[in-house]
Amino acid sequence: MRLAVYGTLRRGYPDTGRIEGFSLVFPGTKSFPALIKNTKGKGAVVEVIDVTEDDLNQYDMYEGIRDGLYIRTTADVILDDTKEKEKCWVYVAGPLLWQSSSMFTEVPDGDWLSRKTLVMMNRVYEKEYRDEEARDF
Repeated sequence: MRLAVYGTLRRGYPDTGRIEGFSLVFPGTKSFPALIKNTKGKGAVVEVIDVTEDDLNQYDMYEGIRDGLYIRTTADVILDDTKEKEKCWVYVAGPLLWQSSSMFTEVPDGDWLSRKTLVMMNRVYEKEYRDEEARDF
């Protein structure tokens, strides 16, 4: 099974898709996103990557699974290239995020790397820098 990433783990991987039935949000005043179940949500843009069991263990540590920051579960991803559904691992908001956040702000268009989100987060310079780096190679 593969892993669908939507926020700080996105790196421009070629396999992309969308997870429906969720909302991509900023929990409280945090500057990182979380996925929450929401049947009326806008969904989330994801990149889908191949992972090993060792990779998943490392991602679990990074995502704070043991502390309850996130929970790893599965969700259907609608792949952009084939429009087929693929069940993938994904990290969703865990009990610690729910307990420590009194509000959730939806990420524009469900896309962590969209221009709207970058402007909202005052992170436009990061995308421009990455685009320049990509042109240099």
